[in-house]
Amino acid sequence: MGRLNQDDLPGASSHSLYSLDSDDLPPPYTDEPSLDAAPAIQHPAPSFLPLRLVDSAYILPGTTDIKPHDTRAVTLAPILSRNSDELFRAIRSQMKLPLRPLLGVRGTHTESSHDRKEKRNQTVTDFEFQLDLAETMLTGWEGDPLCQNWMEIAVIRDGDDKPAFRGGILRSRTYKAPASRSVASHAEDSEAALLGSDTAVDTGDQRDSPALARVKADLQMWCERFCLDPSPVKSFTLHRHLQGFDYRIMHNVLASHIQSLNYRGSVNFWFSKAHSSVTIYSPHWINRMRTNKFIWWVFVILQLWIVTWPIIWLLEKRYEVAHTQWNASLKPEVDSGLVKCYAQGRDESALAEYWTPAVKQAAWSRRRGEAGLLTRLDADRLQGMTTEQLLHLRAETSDAERNRQDRVNRGEAGFVDNVVGLVRGIGEVRQDWRLTMGWGGDC
Repeated sequence: MGRLNQDDLPGASSHSLYSLDSDDLPPPYTDEPSLDAAPAIQHPAPSFLPLRLVDSAYILPGTTDIKPHDTRAVTLAPILSRNSDELFRAIRSQMKLPLRPLLGVRGTHTESSHDRKEKRNQTVTDFEFQLDLAETMLTGWEGDPLCQNWMEIAVIRDGDDKPAFRGGILRSRTYKAPASRSVASHAEDSEAALLGSDTAVDTGDQRDSPALARVKADLQMWCERFCLDPSPVKSFTLHRHLQGFDYRIMHNVLASHIQSLNYRGSVNFWFSKAHSSVTIYSPHWINRMRTNKFIWWVFVILQLWIVTWPIIWLLEKRYEVAHTQWNASLKPEVDSGLVKCYAQGRDESALAEYWTPAVKQAAWSRRRGEAGLLTRLDADRLQGMTTEQLLHLRAETSDAERNRQDRVNRGEAGFVDNVVGLVRGIGEVRQDWRLTMGWGGDC
């Protein structure tokens, strides 16, 4: 929790992600304006709109789509395995994107049925949806004086004595160049090639600090090592980490609000991290087969993975040298006089209260399936609404409805007006009965 601990990540060089390339930031967001920057200490919820994440920014070269709940993004684009400049740009752009914390909410009840002498119990799902928490806890610090603490990076470097995948099949503390004359000579003079070549990607400018220039150079060095590695089966992976967040606090708050709707079923929560890693595979047929979902399931069902997994493990050269850590909260040093702070001034309890209107409406409307992902826009849209408005216990009165009521009051209502009034009244009574008597109980 709090500041990045170098013992937690297998990296030796670290710096603010926003400092990685300040000229073209922030590409993963929309142009939604941000007014005042959030102070560094905890305060009431900010009045400005945090920058929005764009889903298309997570799409890698060589791919066309990515689902919001995907744990990792994968590509086999050949250019990323051959051109170190393109690989550097792709990894750098992905470093600017946070992982997507998803809090799942599911409500179920049990229905019993009798088949002759046998009693059967069936679990019925009343609602099931997920909250995309990224925009409400991992953004909003843009321009903050402590921005370099909200998000940090770690890149493995030579001589750091950290165990990591440095182009081998096992973790190691040192880099061993492949048995290739061109790669070996490049490895020996990699830093000179990075800093002195006119054709290499610009890894820094005159404004960069020595530490920042070192981070960029280290990342570029590993990209070149990966592309020059002659191994046919290889992979380059960026890992994203989350620190300083306890979803169990949100669990308790949201569960009580759902139960306030007189829900009598069982409410379960789960937490997952979408987009927690990015992997670039070489376009070898083995990598193509292992990333094909149909082939993957065939191998699992037929138990062929017992043979194929050791083969892949022996063949694959893994480069897992880049990590980003996103801090949901910062815990100050001991005796510093400061308090624990959050990017948007909301701790886990306040964040749960912010999501409460959207959660109550989604549970009441039995939201599930493809429409089961709630975003910050859903939460913002429902802020300040009463329970009746959230649950649509009383439908909003339209101009047509007011005209119908006027005709009824004047005694000029026709058959259609009476039918509409009857249907409307039955719907309101049914909703009131459901809220009063309870719903979702075992039966």
